Amino acid sequence: MPEISVPWGPDDLSISLPETWVVQQVARPTLQPAPPDWRERLARALNQPGTGLPLQKLLRARPDGKIVLVVEDLTRHSPLADILEVVMREIRHGGIDDDNIEIVFATGMHPPLSDEQAAAKLGPAVEGIRRRCNPWNDKSAYAHVGRAGKVDVNVDRRVAEADLRILISSVSPHLQAGFGGGYKMLLPGCASLDTIRSLHRLGVGRVPRQLVGTDAERNPMRSAIDAAGAMMDACGRSFAVQYLLDDRDMPAFIAAGEPMPTQRMVAKQCSVTCGIVTSEPADVLITNAHPRDSDLWQAFKCIPNTRWAARPNGVIICLARCEGGTEGMNVPRWPLSPFWVRRVVRAVGPNAVYSLLTRLVPSIAGDAAFFVRLAAQSIHRNPILMVSPALHASGVKFPGLSLLPTGEDAVAAAQHLLGAGQQRVIVFPAGGTTFPAVSPPAAGAPRAT
Repeated sequence: MPEISVPWGPDDLSISLPETWVVQQVARPTLQPAPPDWRERLARALNQPGTGLPLQKLLRARPDGKIVLVVEDLTRHSPLADILEVVMREIRHGGIDDDNIEIVFATGMHPPLSDEQAAAKLGPAVEGIRRRCNPWNDKSAYAHVGRAGKVDVNVDRRVAEADLRILISSVSPHLQAGFGGGYKMLLPGCASLDTIRSLHRLGVGRVPRQLVGTDAERNPMRSAIDAAGAMMDACGRSFAVQYLLDDRDMPAFIAAGEPMPTQRMVAKQCSVTCGIVTSEPADVLITNAHPRDSDLWQAFKCIPNTRWAARPNGVIICLARCEGGTEGMNVPRWPLSPFWVRRVVRAVGPNAVYSLLTRLVPSIAGDAAFFVRLAAQSIHRNPILMVSPALHASGVKFPGLSLLPTGEDAVAAAQHLLGAGQQRVIVFPAGGTTFPAVSPPAAGAPRAT
């Protein structure tokens, strides 16, 4: 009997598969482990950037300037405290007073960090420096920067007016923006609620298509992000510290310099190591939310990240620890079973379901509109089975999503849906940070939708 094994917290999760199922591919990233001297490489990158002036020159040109460090929140797992130790050494060497420095967590609409969480995330190198999260629900805290395509850009006023912004973030595949990092730390990371809503709408069109792993020229959300960042840098300056994280969440590849070319450089490396070429779409896609499996918000992203590796109506089995539960997500109660929810979505279409829900529940039209449309599109294309012992035990019900306690339960449910016979299986052990680089179909072959 074939068996698969995937990362599951500090351990592995093994699942037995039926004899008739054939694992045609295990889509693992090829990123090498972080080198032992990554801190020294970071220090060199700060003073020998790929583009633009070294950080030290930017600091010395602004001895009394306002410096803002824009950093990742708890949904990202980089060793931020160690990174900040290197960055702060440069800042203090530049003679910048602590009173002129502020740290802003680019939380966007994510939950704010508590004092204890912030202190643990940042470490001792920035002790005593002011810190806060993006105040997305306070309209008075924002300055209007301009318009990027269809998006009115309103960014945290103190971030927008800073003399120097240091953007510190990992770069990983992103289901809407292609890849994270770069100016995305400002938009949506430090943007107002209305701006975040407008930006998210760019990332989920009426006609679903793969956006994860796409370059800026083909991605409307990334194009708006970069246009907004360029407008901000017409006044003040931004310097980016970007990196790829290995499977231990350590920086395997590091670059620094001007935000746009630096993000492009790291995104290209990410595409090579985290984009896995797949050929024939699978009957069963098993995607593990690792390493973005902390809560339902983050874990769900592995489904749109990897769903293009499954054929239409093929079964997607999502493995998600979700020890953080729903993390504030207000999951609506739905009287229909997942089977009937999918039948309704298939009958009327995901866009009609989205329009109806946003009219009946006005709050969805704002805060969770992109998520609802994305979920409806995913359910329309594929039946989805989520394995999460923690969520199952808590009694959470998500419309259209079958929530199961074990992998074996999910395999049995998939067999019921697909019937007997041979099934082709693709496994993404790190579906939270990888995506299928689908090879083009042969001439005359139908294209998957």
